[in-house]
Amino acid sequence: MEHFHYGLVVDDIERAMAEYAAALGLTWADVATRAVRVAGADGGEPVDAVLLATYSRQGPPYVELIQDVRGGVWSGASRLDHIGYWVPDLAEGLAGLEASGFTASVQAVDGDGRPTRFGYRRPPSGTGPWIELVDLAVRPQLLAWIEGGGYDVR
Repeated sequence: MEHFHYGLVVDDIERAMAEYAAALGLTWADVATRAVRVAGADGGEPVDAVLLATYSRQGPPYVELIQDVRGGVWSGASRLDHIGYWVPDLAEGLAGLEASGFTASVQAVDGDGRPTRFGYRRPPSGTGPWIELVDLAVRPQLLAWIEGGGYDVR
């Protein structure tokens, strides 16, 4: 695994961008809003979630800001939400975390319900930030966006 980013859930993404820019000198990719199909650990049907996010242009590790979407996957108090890592095989990486005692929390899924793009796992203690594994296959798309290009989900 290769460390990629720290993910922060924030109440107001524009305000957080300004605060971290002033304090740390960070500059930001354009804020992207996109729908993501996710499945939770409860085994229920996948749902479409809205993700409003940006990444710092400085990194790695990058800083990801995610707007709190009330009632959604990324909701609750502002916090360090997750630590993200690139993995060459997402399903294998998620299974490896689970074998180490991490528990499923949420993951993006394809039309057949298989994990795609990213997945989060909770630490065995149930406390602290989640671990997010990000499929290495999406690295070119994400880095192009971070570097100033559009966000092109394929």
